[in-house]
Amino acid sequence: MLFRSLVTSAIFAAIYAFVFASLVPGIAQNIWLISFALLWSLAFLSILGFVYGRRLKKAFKGETGTIKWFDPSKGYGFLIRDNGGDLFVHLRSVKPEDRRKLRENTRVKFTVEETEKGPQAENIKII
Repeated sequence: MLFRSLVTSAIFAAIYAFVFASLVPGIAQNIWLISFALLWSLAFLSILGFVYGRRLKKAFKGETGTIKWFDPSKGYGFLIRDNGGDLFVHLRSVKPEDRRKLRENTRVKFTVEETEKGPQAENIKII
């Protein structure tokens, strides 16, 4: 993915630099190279932002909810999302420092992951 971003951004930068050089007759070679390097870095960063932006957004996006019930001896439970619906909670999804504090009606922050058995709460942390 990174290599594809480098190649694509280099192609776009070369096209824009060529257009810029043809619009300004008598442009020096150094200016052409500087414009190519500047455009290439900007294009590379924008493509990386587009490609990895969804992953970053998902990583930083979190929902909130309330623990409906949780049984530490069984290692699972359910929570109620603030925007509606129940989610399955597994003990491994709870932060280690919060495992003993997790009780009914506890407010938590979490992310939602799609598993084989449906959506599940992950990265659960007490608010």
